Amino acid sequence: MPEYGSKEYWNARYERVDEPFDWMVDYSALAPTLQALIIDKNLSILLVGCGDAPFSADLFYLGGYQNQVNADYSEIVIEKQKKLWPEIQWRVLDCLDMKEVTDGTFDVIIDKSLIDTCMCYKDGHNTTMKLYSELHRVLKSGGRLITISLHSEEEVIQYGTTNPNCEFVASSCSLASERHAGGFHALCVFDKTSGLDPITQLKLTSEHPIEFVNAVDRALLPKEVLTSGSDSDEESVDYNFGFSSHDDLVFAFGQALDEVFVDNA
Repeated sequence: MPEYGSKEYWNARYERVDEPFDWMVDYSALAPTLQALIIDKNLSILLVGCGDAPFSADLFYLGGYQNQVNADYSEIVIEKQKKLWPEIQWRVLDCLDMKEVTDGTFDVIIDKSLIDTCMCYKDGHNTTMKLYSELHRVLKSGGRLITISLHSEEEVIQYGTTNPNCEFVASSCSLASERHAGGFHALCVFDKTSGLDPITQLKLTSEHPIEFVNAVDRALLPKEVLTSGSDSDEESVDYNFGFSSHDDLVFAFGQALDEVFVDNA
């Protein structure tokens, strides 16, 4: 199985393929939903696991969100992106351990499928819990974490709401996806309540559940898209779209990546 948790794997992949790709969904498809979730375009945004996706540049130029930092632990892809888009901020960061970033730095964090990569680690559950702990740490009090994932809403939500290192209030929805074979992907919003005074915390909590733009009616979703897994034992987690084991998840993730790379080659 490919080592999706290995920096060497991603560096080799980015060296081999020159054409950028947007995994799962592009900015134009997400824009109506994101613009309703991030109204103030001056907020500081961290986009984690950015890769070479056009999403970062589209968010900057088309969306107008120019106070953004794009992070990836692949030095190869960050150098490529710096040359392509010098006006945008790019940083080499390991999002599991961003020791270079102080607590409470960003207003908004966007994770477009880094969670899916972390779930492909051999210790995927613990790695993903660690990811959410670190994202919570660098997010400001009252800040917003937006996660887009090929997994079910229920499975994504657990990493922010059952994590002892996180204090979030959360809402989620499913969005239609033309690029993803499952036909849908989850979008989850986590608002950080820790560090807020009681009145502000109550106000933030009262904004949930969020009414998402373009959300798919859950009654129309196939049964497998509603599958959730809350067991920390990875071998027994019912992954979204029928991923009944860790190996099944890694295999499906690899197939999807290969299809996207071939399409862009």
